[in-house]
Amino acid sequence: MFGSNVLDIAIGLIFTFLTVSLIASTVTEALSSAMSWRANTLFEGVKKLLNDQNFTGLAVDIYNHGLVNSLSSGTATAGTSPPIKPSYIDPKLFASALTDVVNLNPAQTLTELKASISTVQDQQLKDVLNGIVDRTNGNFSQVRDEIASWFDQSMERVSGSYKRKTQLWSLIIAFVVAVALNIDTVKIAATLWDQPMLLKGISPQPGATAQQALAQLEQLKLPFGWSNGALGNFFTGLNWAFVIPGWLISAIAALFGAPFWFDTLQKFVQLRGTGPDQKKQS
Repeated sequence: MFGSNVLDIAIGLIFTFLTVSLIASTVTEALSSAMSWRANTLFEGVKKLLNDQNFTGLAVDIYNHGLVNSLSSGTATAGTSPPIKPSYIDPKLFASALTDVVNLNPAQTLTELKASISTVQDQQLKDVLNGIVDRTNGNFSQVRDEIASWFDQSMERVSGSYKRKTQLWSLIIAFVVAVALNIDTVKIAATLWDQPMLLKGISPQPGATAQQALAQLEQLKLPFGWSNGALGNFFTGLNWAFVIPGWLISAIAALFGAPFWFDTLQKFVQLRGTGPDQKKQS
């Protein structure tokens, strides 16, 4: 009985975390899209890569190039952020655009390639390109491949920066959701300990939306949300020593993401049940 109760509590909490994760990720994605976080983060990354933080040099030509920013008119001006910025740049297309901007082409000899690179104003970038040309012995195809690889490795760091930003916002949004809906992990766990039968109807659904998960949470009658009395006594009627940790646990758990919690929920539900259908396995 004790083990069964623990399992029921785990399933209920996992489903709660799944719901909060779905809501937080949906809101974060909508905010990211509305604020163009991905495109702006990529824009800053390209400027840093080309040592053109003021957007007055090579970065302007790159963002005006049709291979990089095909949806723009190619008329971005120096010192002004382009009105249209791509959310993703293919490394090979970036390499082709950069070789076009620097006037590198397959017909050039090693000496001619270096002569074109000498027109680059930034010394660090010039050294990078000269090093690539030297390592490839002037083979233009290999030069483009190395530029593409250099860009790809640099963008991995940019992706890491974007991920940290979205995780921070997901945590903030998840905490706001936990407070707004009063999703208190401690209270839910205590209720499930006393009433394990609340979870008998739980059934994880692949591809469920945040709204569908929240609706099922309501159907299970788990203790969340604000009653008029509790909301009216927000500052005096709550046990803050338990409520705040309960909200924080719900918010932090959302950082693992909905796919993680959905997979975990399926495993726990199967563990609680009779296991896979033996007829299907035979």
